[in-house]
Order: sequence, then C-alpha cells, then structure tokens
Amino acid sequence: MKRGWAQGEILLLVAIALLLSVGSCLWLVPLEWKTVAEHLRGFPDADHRMHELRPHVLGALCCLPTLAALCYAFAGIMARWLTREFLRALFVCYGGILLVYFLIDFSGNAARFSEGEGVGVGAWHYYKSMSPAIISLLLPFGMLFSVLFCVAKVSRSREVVAALQSGRSMFRVMLPLYVAAVLATLFNVGCHFQWAPNAEGMKSVAMDQASGQVGTLVNHAVFYYPQGRRVWMVKEVPPSYEMGAPLRGVEVTSLHEDGSLASRLYAREAQWHEGDGTWSFQRVEISDHHKNEAPVFEKKESPYVMRDWRETPAQIVKVGLDVRHLGVPDLSGMQGQLSSAEWQSQDVARYSTQWHYRFSLPLTCLVYVMFAVPMTLYVTRRASGAAMAVTIILAIQLVLLSTVALAMGESGNLSPKAAAWGPVLCFAVLGIWLMRRRSSGRPLWPLLG
Repeated sequence: MKRGWAQGEILLLVAIALLLSVGSCLWLVPLEWKTVAEHLRGFPDADHRMHELRPHVLGALCCLPTLAALCYAFAGIMARWLTREFLRALFVCYGGILLVYFLIDFSGNAARFSEGEGVGVGAWHYYKSMSPAIISLLLPFGMLFSVLFCVAKVSRSREVVAALQSGRSMFRVMLPLYVAAVLATLFNVGCHFQWAPNAEGMKSVAMDQASGQVGTLVNHAVFYYPQGRRVWMVKEVPPSYEMGAPLRGVEVTSLHEDGSLASRLYAREAQWHEGDGTWSFQRVEISDHHKNEAPVFEKKESPYVMRDWRETPAQIVKVGLDVRHLGVPDLSGMQGQLSSAEWQSQDVARYSTQWHYRFSLPLTCLVYVMFAVPMTLYVTRRASGAAMAVTIILAIQLVLLSTVALAMGESGNLSPKAAAWGPVLCFAVLGIWLMRRRSSGRPLWPLLG
C-alpha cells in the first residue's frame, strides 16, 4: 500500500506540473505573440527571426515544471530523497534571500508607492513588472547557499555514507543537485533572453507608474538615420510612445551628402502616425543653413507634417536604451545595423559582448554548484567552516572577474567571447578539478583537508 501511495503521489505531481505548464502556455504565449507583432510594426529593421523566437522561448519556460516533475518521477529512491532535502534548503535559503531583498527595497520605496493608488497596489504593480529581473538576479546566489546548506546537512547522513560505501561515485550520489542546477540555468537563460534585461530597463518607469506619475522611458535620445541623413535628438520619450504618445523636445538635423549642415528642425512635440507613416510636429521652427551665409529661421504652423520620413519612434528609442537593458533579439538587430556603419564600429564590441553575456551569465547557476558540492561534501563529519568561507569567496571572485572582463570586452580591449565566457568557463574547470580530487579521496589543499 505504501508503494502504491508513493507512485500515486508522483503521478499526481506530474499531472499538476503538466496542468500548470499547459495553463501558463495557453495564457502567456498568445500575449507574447501579440507583443511581438506590435514590436515588429514599430521596429521594421529589427531581427524578425530572433523576435519570433520569443513566444517559443516563453513556451519552453512554461514547460520547465513538467520537465522537473518528470526528472523526479524517473529518479531513484536515493535521488528523490536528496531532491526533497535540496528543495527544503532552496525554500529556506532562496526564499530568505528574496524576502530580505523585498524588505530592503520596499522600505526604501514605500513612500513613493503611497503617492499612487495605495502602498499595496503600487507595490504589486511594481514588483510584478520587476519580477523577471529580481528572480533571475538572485537565483544563482539562492542555488549557491541552498547547495551549501543541503550538502553540509546530508554529508553525515547514513543514506549518503551507505551509497558511497556501496560503490557509487560522489558525482552519482550528488547528481540531483546538478540536475537542479541545469534546470535553474535553463530558466535563467529564458529570462535573460528578453524579459529580465527589459524589466531592469523599465525600473524607473515602473516606479513612476506605481507612484501615479507618467514617467519617462528615455532621456536625451540620439539617433542617426543614414538613409535620410538625419540626426534626431529627443529630450524625453514617454513610456507609451508605442501607443501614439508624442515625443517631447525634438531636434532633427538634416545633413548634405558631404556631411555639412543643411537644416535643423526644432519642435516641442513630435508624433508618429502608424496608419500612414507620417510625422506631425507641434510649435515648429526650422533653420536653413547655406554655406558662407547666416542661417534663416522660419516658424511653421502646427501641425507641421512630414510624409516622406520613414524612421519610427521605436528606432529612436532603441538606440537611446542602455545596452545592458536589451534582450537577445534587440542585441542581434543592433549588431546587424552597426556592422555596416564604419563610424559606429566601436559600438559593435559593446553589443556583441552583451549578446554573449546573456547566455554566459545564467551558467553561473551551474558553476556555483560545480565548486560548492566538492567544497562542502565531507563524509562522516560536518563540513568545515573554512571550506564554506572559501566557497563564498570563490563566488564573489567570479562576480568580480566577470565584471572586469565585461568592461574590457565592451571597451574593445578583449574579444566579446572571451569577456563573456572566460571567467565562467575557468571556474567551471575549477569545479571539475575539485570534484575529481574529492572523488579520489585526495585533499583539496592542506588548509581544507
């Protein structure tokens, strides 16, 4: 009867995970397709292929609970026991990290939340929009401390000792932790593909909206449209620009073929009409510049309409956004545009480095586990405090080295691939070396034993 109940509980777990995955897919994926379609209308030169991957990536994220439940269902008794111990540790450690972060952040923003519809409503809207960035930011550290807590707890257990004495390798015994790290890495890859960096870029806008203000998405955006030889300078871009909200404080400079100044348009507001692809400007003043002559200023009646300007507000906004807040599709599109412009070739390193970093950063979930397991796995006795301290120091060193390498890659002093992948792969090799020494029974080094 006990065996039957255990199998029934596992089947129930898989069924619940499957329903959760199907329900989230049916709810979120159509919304993402709609968002992608609206985005591509405003970004005609965007990487359509990469943006059309966004709903598929979101669907894959929704399927992760089912994949995790299937891994648990096909695992052995020992693996299931270790998985439950790890989930308890994850609930305590990662939940504690999220709670501390929330309390610190909420205490600093509660006053602004009260300026809107209320503290509770404002906090709900703000943290709902920021959840992809917060979860993906803290997940690697949650995995690290959860593994430290779990492995230190089970090292002296009779189950682990018996499994090792039966001939199983340490890697085989700890395999559920590595599987959990791989699942966490896949989840983080999906978040960093689009939603986590975008949420971080919308942080100030989300706070303004939570406090009842309109807010500004981008300040002082500069965009060059090579086909028309026009340079746009926009003082303020509202968050609802895709819904037709006008750009404020607009200055458009037109150039001759030799790069000399032809004319300059000043406008208080500029609005793009998606239906006919025209621009209308309010309170316009135009200055015509001729060689060896003083500029001629002329005021135009509002609205002043330009019908042959093909640039869109989305193109202006994308260049004004911080490269750290762009997802993989936008980074791919920017690399394609900048690679053909020689005067912008120095920016290619920035976008290329961040593109590779979107895939290397989630790998830290697995790398932390790779060197945390051998550092804290001490059979028949409790893991030493020195080993745990060194593990945390290694994690901090990985963060520091990644930050330095990323800065060098963006400045062009290091290749983008080396800057993004170098620190992560070096620490992954260190984790493999530590596990080999621990599995062979040799001391890691004299200090730790």
